[in-house]
Amino acid sequence: MLNFVYNFFVFETVQIVDQAYRGYGFSYLKNKIIFIPFTIQGEKVKIKITKEKKDYILGEVVTIIEDSKNRKKPFCKYFGICGGCHYQHIHYSEQLNIKSQILKNILKRIGNITAENVNVIKTKQTFYRHRVKFQKKDEKIGFFKQNSNDFLEIDFCPILEKQINHYIKNHKESNIEIDSFSKLTTKKGDTLKLDLSFIAQDTYLEYEMGSFTQVNLHANKELVNIVTSLVDNDNVLEAFCGIGNFTIPLGLFGHSVDAFEIDKIAIKKLQQNAQRLSLKINANRCDLNKPLHYKKPIGTIILDPPRSGSPSLMNFINEKKPKKIIYVSCEPPTLARDISMLKNYSLEKIFLVDMFANTYHFETVAVLSLNK
Repeated sequence: MLNFVYNFFVFETVQIVDQAYRGYGFSYLKNKIIFIPFTIQGEKVKIKITKEKKDYILGEVVTIIEDSKNRKKPFCKYFGICGGCHYQHIHYSEQLNIKSQILKNILKRIGNITAENVNVIKTKQTFYRHRVKFQKKDEKIGFFKQNSNDFLEIDFCPILEKQINHYIKNHKESNIEIDSFSKLTTKKGDTLKLDLSFIAQDTYLEYEMGSFTQVNLHANKELVNIVTSLVDNDNVLEAFCGIGNFTIPLGLFGHSVDAFEIDKIAIKKLQQNAQRLSLKINANRCDLNKPLHYKKPIGTIILDPPRSGSPSLMNFINEKKPKKIIYVSCEPPTLARDISMLKNYSLEKIFLVDMFANTYHFETVAVLSLNK
């Protein structure tokens, strides 16, 4: 390792060993792991150390000495400055390989779970995000810079749907939230419609602006199709159901679903949608961080918790022993932690839906079955 000091920064030359979660490549330096963004396994890079902690170091690339065959030119002029994307410098096929391997590594390291085959679902790489919240400064709109609260003005974002990009140059409202269904809205409570015609013709799900929806509608269709195809009985319990992203499609397929969610607006909308469509859905407002009191037998439990996961629900599952668990997660470490708490269950299948192309994020569907 070569090093020298210039303007109070320490510079080093390192070889990137592998990829880490959250968009970093990593190497080793001074008996510590060093994380370096925008690098690829196998590359030799000159870096400057930006932060040193007790057990890890952070660095930034100064020069790429030997680049990877998987490196490509980013398609956005703000890449590396804007905090939105992490993988635009990597060919898409390799992005998927990296995400798949990271998922396997996290499951093994945190949960001691072996995932031999990850079913990877490709999605659109650009113009896929239908919802966004902008920041404002001095009558300009934009995003935050990478790893900071510093403002970055933008005039175009190739990740956002084209309809939204049309508004970037024409609107300067403060902290605006845009949804491509409504064109432009700044008000919570506006009613929007999520198209479900891929399940049943002329069918939609109503929701309010501010309610959680997946940002990539194309990938969400894939996600919904996966989950609904895995349910093979009528005794379905859904936890963290939200506005009914899975609940309503399950109802349309004829399943009877008991659904639970703490957000009162989401539950109200779910109840209204179920009634409008005459579905067998029982929607309940409930704090799932507390013990769930549910007496009926469960064939399949579906859960889509927040990033923090749901250890309390793992205790409930161990007590109720449903035949099948479908765990949807956008945070692999808490997924691995949670399913490692389950007793007498085996990982049957796992899907990686690339909901957020060109970022380190992805959606996972883990399917577990009760051991006989």
